[in-house]
Amino acid sequence: MSGVDLEKLKGLQFDVSKVNFEPPRYTIAQSAIDDMNKRTQQITVDLTRAREERDAEELRRHNELISALKEAGEKGATIVIGDNATGIQIQQNSTGTSQNMTNTIGLDYAQTLKVLEEIKGYFDFPKFQETFGENTDNVKAVVEETIKAAQDKEDENLIKKSLRVIKELATGAAGSLIASGILSLLGTLNTG
Repeated sequence: MSGVDLEKLKGLQFDVSKVNFEPPRYTIAQSAIDDMNKRTQQITVDLTRAREERDAEELRRHNELISALKEAGEKGATIVIGDNATGIQIQQNSTGTSQNMTNTIGLDYAQTLKVLEEIKGYFDFPKFQETFGENTDNVKAVVEETIKAAQDKEDENLIKKSLRVIKELATGAAGSLIASGILSLLGTLNTG
């Protein structure tokens, strides 16, 4: 220590009893709380990002499907038939002709249960409440009751009516990815 005259300091008396050498205890607790708050904020950011990425991917797939259907339609006489298509009749440029078809298809209880369970999985998404608003509880109740009816293999006409009610409620919530997903799932069933 150059430039400091230690001889002058020898005679000085310091009262160290008034000096607190311990760090304040609140700093340790406050530091732990700050750390927890930072982690909570990071988790919230991560969850929000994951939700946004999932919604963006769902929208991307939806838009990709719509684009593919439009492109197919622009290329000519393209007909897209879903996976529940049976007894299809197509008639083009046939002036003066007619077709009649009577087609009765029974309800596929296993497929119906699968679709309803998948719809029930949407209940946990925050957007479900936002999508159906005041009808949220109605949709949930109809889905739950229809699941029970399908499990018990009750009257298929009543189950089909319930499926149509769910479809109407989802159609009323148009513009939502949740509603689009539900409508897509219901489209795989024969609701007559």
